[in-house]
Amino acid sequence: MTKKVKTTINTVIFLCIGAAMFYWALSKEDTSQLISEIENADVRWILLSMLCGILSHLARALRWKLLIKPMGYKAKTANSFHAVILGYLVNIALPRVGEITRPAVLAKLDDIPFNKLVGTVLIERVVDLLITLLIAISIFFIQFDIIYEFASSMFENTSSSVAIFYGVLGMLALILLYIVYRNRYWFYALPIIKKFKDFIEGLLDGVRTIFNLEKKGLFVFYSLFIWVMYFFMPFFVLYALDGTSHLGASAALTVLLFGTAAMIVPVPGGVGTFEVLVPAALTLYGIGSLVGSSYALITHAIQFIVIIGVGVFSIIYFVVKSQKIKKNNALEQDNSG
Repeated sequence: MTKKVKTTINTVIFLCIGAAMFYWALSKEDTSQLISEIENADVRWILLSMLCGILSHLARALRWKLLIKPMGYKAKTANSFHAVILGYLVNIALPRVGEITRPAVLAKLDDIPFNKLVGTVLIERVVDLLITLLIAISIFFIQFDIIYEFASSMFENTSSSVAIFYGVLGMLALILLYIVYRNRYWFYALPIIKKFKDFIEGLLDGVRTIFNLEKKGLFVFYSLFIWVMYFFMPFFVLYALDGTSHLGASAALTVLLFGTAAMIVPVPGGVGTFEVLVPAALTLYGIGSLVGSSYALITHAIQFIVIIGVGVFSIIYFVVKSQKIKKNNALEQDNSG
């Protein structure tokens, strides 16, 4: 089985899973009420959220340029920005393929070696992963009371048989960990463990690369700015709906974490996973399923509109620039001949 066929099969499978989750998440809602809730949303807050999305992509493009410069290459801001957008556009249909599309586009536009650009994208992913972990830890401490109350309510409604089942499961997990520890040298030799070890080493290499940058402060600024914009996207949408307008920054932070987790799952565009996880995050704050589903649909739609809307211009930009580069190369060959 070729890699292309395998990618297609995986995409179709995860697309079906996402579609099933999307249907399950919204099938219990009254469609007319859901549409009414969305129609009554304040467009002004939605537009602000969209603006934050565009600014986050611009900051990502500027941060990418900082990673490219130490290698002796210079990327144009416009080329970098449109490459970022096209990467996200491809990711909507083919998860993870956009990570290859982005460096491929910039390699074509700015004549930078593709393999070097792939390395910079991996470094970016390291930074994003670290920030996501910091957000998760922050939420745990900031929202500890809410999380504890939610977890307690879950266990209060748990029957004794289910509690015993989880207890046995926990004991089996501890036994398994003990066995792994006793046979740790054998486990270290397993291919999957080696891959995990290589992944961790890659993360550390990425962090070391960041420390070697000339403009470390600017890199940190862009990284924080990206995630601040990511935060304001769901934050502004809270004010667009009457049912969520009373919630504050802590709720938006929780939604950001759950939404990020939904997009990490290799489902095209996060369809289904986003509509399940984001309303689940809002239940921590007593938000009902109708309002939660409306909020999730609006927030998710904003991401699609920004990427597809700007993506149309990015496609045109790429086609025009590619044709121009092709003509210039042909002229140079004719002159040299």
